[in-house]
Amino acid sequence: MANRLFGFSSAHFQPAPCYNEASPSGPGGIENPGFNWQQKEEQQHDKSNMLSHLLKDTSVIVSTGNVLNVSELRKKAGQKPTDELTDCLRSTFGEADVTELPPNRRLITRRNNDLLEKVKEHPRADIKIGAKIFLNRFSEPALTEAVEKLFETLNVSYLDNLILAYHPTGASVVGNGNGGTPEPGEEEEEQEVKEGVIEWAVGSDNAVGNLKKLWSLLERYAGDGKIGQLGIADLDADSLKELYDASTVHPSIAQINLAACCVVPPQLQAYCNQNEIQLLTHSDPQELLPREVLDELDLASYGAGWTSRYQVHIKCRGVLAAKGFIVSLDRSN
Repeated sequence: MANRLFGFSSAHFQPAPCYNEASPSGPGGIENPGFNWQQKEEQQHDKSNMLSHLLKDTSVIVSTGNVLNVSELRKKAGQKPTDELTDCLRSTFGEADVTELPPNRRLITRRNNDLLEKVKEHPRADIKIGAKIFLNRFSEPALTEAVEKLFETLNVSYLDNLILAYHPTGASVVGNGNGGTPEPGEEEEEQEVKEGVIEWAVGSDNAVGNLKKLWSLLERYAGDGKIGQLGIADLDADSLKELYDASTVHPSIAQINLAACCVVPPQLQAYCNQNEIQLLTHSDPQELLPREVLDELDLASYGAGWTSRYQVHIKCRGVLAAKGFIVSLDRSN
């Protein structure tokens, strides 16, 4: 009755489409007449200018701090490793503090970061700090810098364990940059080819020789009591044996990506059992920050020198107290 008093029937009443001002389309793909394309382009331009201002055509180190205290990142638990790192970098650029580093470098950190508070919340003996360094080119200075930045960022004198993921550029990369998960239609073919086989550094010259040099560098830290356990990622059994035989501080952890080889290679499993090497699985791609992701982040003129990921656990409870990334971005042109 009330509807008839106002001159229309409820049978003919249709509510207006509900639009999100930030979206160019509404329900059913209907164009949003209120969407401001110019404003959207200006926002994207502002973000690009902000990033250019942060970087200033120099090489930079980006430290995300403790990403567990960032609500927008906490809501995305279970992401693939590359997606997680990408979101962490975006978030850090959006809340950045900049420190100049000699001679021509910048350190970008997150404001309101509670990493050091989380590390100091418990006695050092009551927490376990583990890290993984991703390196896609042979460079002893890069590895040294990555290790030193871990000590500096966490403000600790030693790490409980450190795993090196060395996948030299130019080698055949297994996986698609998303933790080794195959694209639709690839899974069956990949499984037939990769089952029980790890392909490490295929197509790269002198990969094992260069790995031995990098390992020797890490051994010095272990010998000084600065790293408790050393680990290596994604080596096949023959390469692991060659590294083990040449080392004074043997690898005590070996990581493999089951998405890349489907099952644990029996030869590798037997070798790890014989030499008391802890065999663990992971889901990291061989290249954690590939070129297409850098382009997506408006970092087309930069390359990833190295990336570190660290985790701080409370020993008695096994609770993850802090987690973060450190990334070296080198100006490429």
